[in-house]
Amino acid sequence: MSTADEKNITDQFGRHIKYLRVSVTDRCNFRCKYCVPAVENYNHVPHPQIMTYEEMLTVVEVFAELGVHKVRVTGGEPLVRRGIENFLGEISKVKGIDEVTLTTNGALLGKYADSIQKAGIKRINVSLDSLRPDRYKEITGGFNLQNLIEGIRYAQSIGIGPIKTNTVVIKGFNDDEIGDFCDFAAANNITSRFIEFMPVGNYLEWKDKGVLSGKEMLDVISSKYTAKELKKEKYAGPAKNYLLSNGAKVGIITPISNHFCSECDKLRITADGKLRPCLLSDTEIDILPIVRDGYKQAIKAEIIRGLFMKEKEHNVLLEKKNNEFSRTMSKIGG
Repeated sequence: MSTADEKNITDQFGRHIKYLRVSVTDRCNFRCKYCVPAVENYNHVPHPQIMTYEEMLTVVEVFAELGVHKVRVTGGEPLVRRGIENFLGEISKVKGIDEVTLTTNGALLGKYADSIQKAGIKRINVSLDSLRPDRYKEITGGFNLQNLIEGIRYAQSIGIGPIKTNTVVIKGFNDDEIGDFCDFAAANNITSRFIEFMPVGNYLEWKDKGVLSGKEMLDVISSKYTAKELKKEKYAGPAKNYLLSNGAKVGIITPISNHFCSECDKLRITADGKLRPCLLSDTEIDILPIVRDGYKQAIKAEIIRGLFMKEKEHNVLLEKKNNEFSRTMSKIGG
């Protein structure tokens, strides 16, 4: 990387960094087992250690100066943090940021759809791991599936879209719903995305045998529909997208069986100010003290240092056989 060309920063493997994921909170109203561990002594990050919106905005501004164009706001569940609408609006105003998107579990979408749309959010991803009311209630810790679906439809009615649903597919748990999601996508004009089960969160429950590979997912889909692969759009993520013969659009994301590390263009900031070069690595830099000092050049230097800590590819299946990840998915932001 040349510091004279900071709008086009690359890591040591030549990957251009264009995409930032910002977690605004580690708190969530759901208790999905692959995200929040099922333990009684689970502790949230104390409030004084959570970045303020002003601090997060400063970080976004520095990333924009380094050439990042897209920001995705995540959690935990971002809509549980007070004042999220104003924050989304402020990010949308940052020079150089072309798109701000949101990942949500959707439970509060009916309440906040209007305000996030006014803040500039045009596209959202909704976590949805089952279309069966009882199973959905079990996964989420008691939430109502119909309320979520109504929230999605209301968001569509006011112009938010396209909406994508994210489904973590776990063999023997919800893999029998792949066809249902394809039909749901066609009927509701959304894109259903299927994600391989990753060993982040309650790692002790994760086993290789729980992973349904992307190829296996596509085989299930192709047994019922004809699937035509689609060309990737601008700022598209890692999913391979398909148009099905029933009119549905679906995506398959394969971080385990066929990782996309060579195309990775993102960095992550956790709610407590940790810079993470890779989701599936515990490597991170605590930039919170520097952010609170308020010197943008120092923040920029730490971002560049973190960028050069980004490895060529993750080795999660080699490195994590006997160890837990130090952070759950809810504390990273996905």
